[in-house]
Amino acid sequence: MRILLLVTLIAAGGASAADIPAEKQLAIKALGELAAVCEADGRLLWHKSLCGPVMLVNAGTRAAIANRPDPDGKFQKDGDVFVGAFPERFTPSNTSIQWGGQDWATVMLPLPVDPFRRLALLTHESFHRIQASLGLRERDTPDAHLDTEAGRLWLRLELRALARALRSEGPAGRQSAADAMLFRMYRYRLLPGSEALESGMEKQEGLAEYTGVFVALRATGEDIARVARGVESYEDSDAFARSFGYATGPALGLLLDRYADGWRERAASASLHSMLASALGVHASEDPRPRAQLYGYSAVAAAERERDERHSAYLAELKRKFLDGPTLDFPSAPDMSRNFNPQTLVPFPPHGTFYPTGTFSANWGKLVVESGGALVAPDNMSVRVPGPLDPEARPVHGAGWTLQLEPGWTIQPAARAGSFAVVAATSAPQPAAR
Repeated sequence: MRILLLVTLIAAGGASAADIPAEKQLAIKALGELAAVCEADGRLLWHKSLCGPVMLVNAGTRAAIANRPDPDGKFQKDGDVFVGAFPERFTPSNTSIQWGGQDWATVMLPLPVDPFRRLALLTHESFHRIQASLGLRERDTPDAHLDTEAGRLWLRLELRALARALRSEGPAGRQSAADAMLFRMYRYRLLPGSEALESGMEKQEGLAEYTGVFVALRATGEDIARVARGVESYEDSDAFARSFGYATGPALGLLLDRYADGWRERAASASLHSMLASALGVHASEDPRPRAQLYGYSAVAAAERERDERHSAYLAELKRKFLDGPTLDFPSAPDMSRNFNPQTLVPFPPHGTFYPTGTFSANWGKLVVESGGALVAPDNMSVRVPGPLDPEARPVHGAGWTLQLEPGWTIQPAARAGSFAVVAATSAPQPAAR
C-alpha cells in the first residue's frame, strides 16, 4: 500500500515533505487541528474531553492513519502519527468502533479540503466516541413520517425558519426561532408519535453535528451565516428520514446557546425542541398557518403534493422488487455493521428501509451494494437484496451487489419460490420473514 511504502522511505531518509501524498499531508494536518481544540472545547461543551483515539481510513485500500498506536501493535510510527492497515473485521465508515477495549472515532479519507467542514467532521465523530458516556446515545432508525407529504411540508418550513433565526438578532431572530418551533409542534399534532422518534434521532446525530459545528465556528472564525446556509441546503433533500438531524441539530443547539443557558446539562433528559420551545414561550395550541405564509407555505405545499405522487410510484417499485420478486435474505445479526449515505435512505414501512447503496458486514460475511439497493429490516439487524444470478458462484453476485461469504455459510432455497437465504452450512432453509 502507498502509505506503508512511504514509511520505509521516510525511515531511510529518502522522502521529503514534497514526496508525501497530498491525502496523507491533509490527514496529518487534520489530526493536529483536532488535537489543538479537543480538550478545551470538549470540556466547554460537555465537561468531558473530545480527545481520544482517531483513525482516518482509505476505504478502497484500507490504509489507515491514526493519532496513537493500534491495539494490535501492527501500525508503524511515522512522525506524530501511526500508519497501517485498517482491520478486516471492521467496515470503514464515519463512525465509532470498539477496538482493544477502547472507543475509536473512524473517519473516511479523503478529508474535506475546507477547514470548517474538515474539523466539523472529525469533531462530530469524536463526539460519537464519548456519546454513550454522556447518556446521549439514541437509536438511529429512520423516521418514516418525514417521508410523508405532511411531514416533509412542515419540516421544510421549519428549516426555513431556523435558517432565518440563525441569521437574525434581537426580536426578529427570536420570532423566527419561535416560528420554527410552532411549525414543529403542528407537525407533531398531525403525526402522532413522531415527537419521540425525532427526538431520538436528533440526539444521536443532531448533537454530534452541533458539536462539530460549534467547534469549527470557534476554531475557524466563520460566521453563523455559514450554518444557516447549511440548514437551508437540506431543504433540497429528497430523503429527510435519516438525515434531518444533521440540519436541525446544529440549528437547535446554537439557538439554545442563545436563548436557554445551561441546556446541555439537561440534554440527557429533555428533547432539544422542548427546551427551545419552553425558552421562547411557544405553545402547541397556536395555529401555525398564518405564520407559515411568511415562509412560502403555498409553494412548498404544492411541491410536496407533486412529490408525494411520484413517491407512491417509487414505493410500488420497491414492493415489486423486494416483496414480490425473487430475493436473497440474510439472517438476523445484532452486530451487523452498515456503511451508507444517510441522505439517501427511503423508509418502506412496515418492511424496513431502502438503502440505494451500502456495505453490510456480519458473521455471515460482507455484502457490497453499489446499485439496485437493499432492504434493511426495521431493527437494522438483517438485510435483503434481489436474488442472486448464480447461488453456487463464489463470490456471489446479483444486480448491483457482491457477497463474500465467510466459511461455514452457504446459500439455500427459501420458502418463497425463486428466492434464497443465507444460512449456516448446517442449518435448514429459512422462510422469508418480511
